[in-house]
Amino acid sequence: MTRPALAALAVLLLACGQPQGTGPNKPVPSDMPEKTAPEPAPEKAAEGPPVRKDGTIYAETQQMGTRVSINVHVGERSPAEAGAAIEAAFGEIERVEQIMSEWRPSSELSQLNEAAGGPMRPLSLDLFDILQRSKEIAQATGGAFDPTFYGVGQLWKYDPGSRPPTREAILEKLPLVDWRSIELDPVTRSGRLAKPGMKIGLGAIAKGYGVDRASTVLRERGFPDHIVEGGGDTFVSGTKGGKTWMVGIQRPEGPGSVAAIPARDRAVVTSGDYQRFIEFEGVRYSHILDPRTGFPVPEERSLQSITILAPNATDADAYATAVAVMGVDAGLEFIQAHPGLDAALITRTGELRVTPELAKILVYPQDKPPAPSPPAP
Repeated sequence: MTRPALAALAVLLLACGQPQGTGPNKPVPSDMPEKTAPEPAPEKAAEGPPVRKDGTIYAETQQMGTRVSINVHVGERSPAEAGAAIEAAFGEIERVEQIMSEWRPSSELSQLNEAAGGPMRPLSLDLFDILQRSKEIAQATGGAFDPTFYGVGQLWKYDPGSRPPTREAILEKLPLVDWRSIELDPVTRSGRLAKPGMKIGLGAIAKGYGVDRASTVLRERGFPDHIVEGGGDTFVSGTKGGKTWMVGIQRPEGPGSVAAIPARDRAVVTSGDYQRFIEFEGVRYSHILDPRTGFPVPEERSLQSITILAPNATDADAYATAVAVMGVDAGLEFIQAHPGLDAALITRTGELRVTPELAKILVYPQDKPPAPSPPAP
């Protein structure tokens, strides 16, 4: 989508005023843990997009292959200023996507992939920083998160009727999965992929980075109170007129929320295997691959839903993938060993496992307040 088209779409959606669709992390009103009534109709503003009765402006569009929404508390600023800030935030996400999308042949990442095995090449600050952070998280997680998984990942298709690649094809590509072979030089801000045929996919970290960058733009524009959400990757900033923002964790089996998380100046990222998978010859294959094997996480170890809380959405996005690969016990142990992180995991059997600090603040729906199972010791 071109930038003018994106801006026009943002204005159109702003005029609608109401949130549409659902996502793994769906913001819910701060005075109710589960949505029990429709959003109030927007008030007409003298100029700019309409302001809802709770003092917010909401907009959404399609970016990064998913639905992206922004909800801004206007405060003392004008609706026109808020609308311009939201458009600028959407534009920043588009800029990030132009750099980091492995699906766009013209992106900087695609060009880096095409040059795998060649000499060092200059990198933009955004791409250099995200590759550096990717290597750090890959090392910390023992390769459970590895951006070079794409060398194998591109073999897997999840369109209706798709079938898994052969074991031989996976084993042939598996030697290309090696985060250590991303070579970076901070002095010249350059990098390369050491092995010919290597490919990086940033789908498990770039979406979070785009959400973080959009939030930064909103704060720079004078709107510190907002929520940015993209396909389950959420950053919550400030408050809604003094009230705490609430982020709901979607039920894997259907509509509604398992629980709501009070959040401020924190990322809440949810991923899971319940929305994207294929079945072939009686076997279910999720879209979450174990980079160490080249195969999807085995069903007996897989989680229905992974919610990670972290200081920023970039890290939370990557850690959510790593925990999905680790499994419930190892994943919770990892999260609890890293200050600033929290997690709520839903197992294959529907059991809710929550880290101790998060368990203290979770808000459950009034109709069903389950007690979460204790976390791993």
